[in-house]
Amino acid sequence: MVRVITIRDDVYAELYRLKKPKGMSFSQIIEYLIKEKQGKMKDIVSFAGSVDKDDLDRKTFENVKKEFDFWGR
Repeated sequence: MVRVITIRDDVYAELYRLKKPKGMSFSQIIEYLIKEKQGKMKDIVSFAGSVDKDDLDRKTFENVKKEFDFWGR
């Protein structure tokens, strides 16, 4: 089944940049990125609780939290 989606021009350009050297279709590159994200989430979750927030400086802690929030959605 084929679906039409709308994406911003900058997102299209980035997807095109990623897919071209791999010779993949847009569907293949999106599927690849989704699977990669799922794999990274499993890796991140395995570290949960391994570092106490008191061991990190505040800026580093906030950056890690932002990344986790971004990829966790």
